Amino acid sequence: MTMSHSLPAPAIGVILPSSNRVVERITQTIIADYPGLDACFSRVPYDGHPPEGYALAHFRQAADLLAQARPQIILWNATRGALLGFEPDRQLCHMLEEQTGIPATTTALATSSFLNRHHLKKIGLLAQGDELEGKRLVQTFGGEGIEIVAGRNLGITDNFEASMVSSETLDRLVKELARAPLDAVLIWSTNLAGSRLATDLSKTLGIPVLDSTTLGTQDAISQVL
Repeated sequence: MTMSHSLPAPAIGVILPSSNRVVERITQTIIADYPGLDACFSRVPYDGHPPEGYALAHFRQAADLLAQARPQIILWNATRGALLGFEPDRQLCHMLEEQTGIPATTTALATSSFLNRHHLKKIGLLAQGDELEGKRLVQTFGGEGIEIVAGRNLGITDNFEASMVSSETLDRLVKELARAPLDAVLIWSTNLAGSRLATDLSKTLGIPVLDSTTLGTQDAISQVL
């Protein structure tokens, strides 16, 4: 019996936190606009924001599993890297690339690159954490040349709860942030369902409203196509 073979579609490989309810759904919605592109997913335990950085053994395992599906890029679609200071994400990408031979990126690094490339230097940040984390983000984004001039912190400590924040709440808070003179508003959690809302509010407010899940996904897609 002779079997015919064909190459599978190119794919992005996505690592996401175990408690996330948004990334897979939004990724599939976005790639529907790119016929012939696939997405593969793997999860790592959500362990908050340990000061020492990532538990790399979990990422090694997740990347090894993704690599078996032979994606063209691996994306860590989470915002934790900004709280850690961005450098741990650069180190994470280096480790994943060395281990799998597949290029790697993260949502935090993609966001920094996007904001600087488009000269969006003064932003309003809607984040899920508490005030202490909000102050930390002012510092870390500042180190990337990005000034947080207005912020709203939801005070959420259980990552799963971020997925329960309503569109109405996000809409109201983004509009409040947009009252300040800004270059853009950034919805900063990949477990906040801000993708469609960001598109609609960008038109309404006249400034870019950016969703972190979307930024990471679009960056990975741009490196594949």
